[in-house]
Amino acid sequence: MVQASTKIDIIDCSLRDGEQSPGIWFDFDEKLALARALSEAGVAVLDAGFPASSSEEIEIIQAIAHEDLVATLGATARPIHRDIVSADKAHAEEVFLFMPTSNLRLNTTLGWSRETASDNLTQAACQAAELGMQIGIVFEDATRADPTYMIELVNRLQQVLPEWIEHIIIADSVGCSKPQSMQALFQQLHQACGSEVTWVPHCHNDFGLASANTLAAVQGGAQAVTTTVNGIGERAGNADLAEVVAGLTHLLNKSHNINPQALMDLSLLVALISGIPVHPLKPVVGHNAFRHESGLHVDAMLKNHHSYEFLPADWVGRKREYVIGKHSGSSALVQHFLEQKGESLGREIAEAVLQRIKHKRMSDSKAEHQAWFKTYQTTIQYLLAGVDEEFVANQYQRLCDEKNLK
Repeated sequence: MVQASTKIDIIDCSLRDGEQSPGIWFDFDEKLALARALSEAGVAVLDAGFPASSSEEIEIIQAIAHEDLVATLGATARPIHRDIVSADKAHAEEVFLFMPTSNLRLNTTLGWSRETASDNLTQAACQAAELGMQIGIVFEDATRADPTYMIELVNRLQQVLPEWIEHIIIADSVGCSKPQSMQALFQQLHQACGSEVTWVPHCHNDFGLASANTLAAVQGGAQAVTTTVNGIGERAGNADLAEVVAGLTHLLNKSHNINPQALMDLSLLVALISGIPVHPLKPVVGHNAFRHESGLHVDAMLKNHHSYEFLPADWVGRKREYVIGKHSGSSALVQHFLEQKGESLGREIAEAVLQRIKHKRMSDSKAEHQAWFKTYQTTIQYLLAGVDEEFVANQYQRLCDEKNLK
């Protein structure tokens, strides 16, 4: 029987995996601001970026290191010498060495055998340890890999570097796992390798299960989790910080260091710098997350707010709201609103006011809604478009011309 951890550390990947979301990029000051906010919110480890990608990335991570944050500063690298040196140059305290573990990825992406991959990963981990960095091992595509191979890799790394392996991260790289499968996988890995290994899920959201799979991994023995703010990340995104923290607290009764009162500000910050607004129906931080309109729901809520609120609004610094509209079915809500304004009225008057409200709502034109929606869609597509292909072609031609001139 796996003994589940009661204290769960949060490794946030917004600065790296989040920024890899197509069309998203953060400038120098935005990355610094986000790193500060994440650390202040209680995140244990920051995956701050991929230093080998550019000199600018190294400079940004160095600047984060100079902030002297409480959170451990991590950086991502391939298991090759150049990447590891770049992570060290960026002043990373922990390097996340990522390598495919499924036969599909090993054979088609890298052309490596399992033995070659094991040798390369072990050699890279030794190089990182020689440079004084703690090591996080990221098993890419782990949910389509053979668990016994991952167990062999971990056992070998533990034998060679028993004091240096900080985290083993199991990546559901294509978001194909189911919660039951994720829990079973973590139980298997935990039982095979013991409690000395800190197992961590890294879940993508292709089927909308990233947060559920993350919580299932915790039930299977994970001692830490990876998240991103607002779930930003490759394709459909990653496990959402607010959702996972809410689930850890209110569904699994797990402790963590995240201040829930900071979640709204974090969400708004990432929405601003990413250019992607928060969906109003998004759990925890969405505009409608604690708003009620349906008559039956509102009537029950006015009597006891636990009727339709399991996650407390004030836990995240929110207030529950009641909306009068088409679906309002009780004059009690009208009475509630007017009594808050110091008005006293009977049920008959309240019912008449409610009918007028419904009539107005139903007679309102939806043309404004539709026009706003079209503008919104166009704006989002523009913001996430990336660099225009014509620009790429023009720059290529310009460089060719310059080379010929020289």
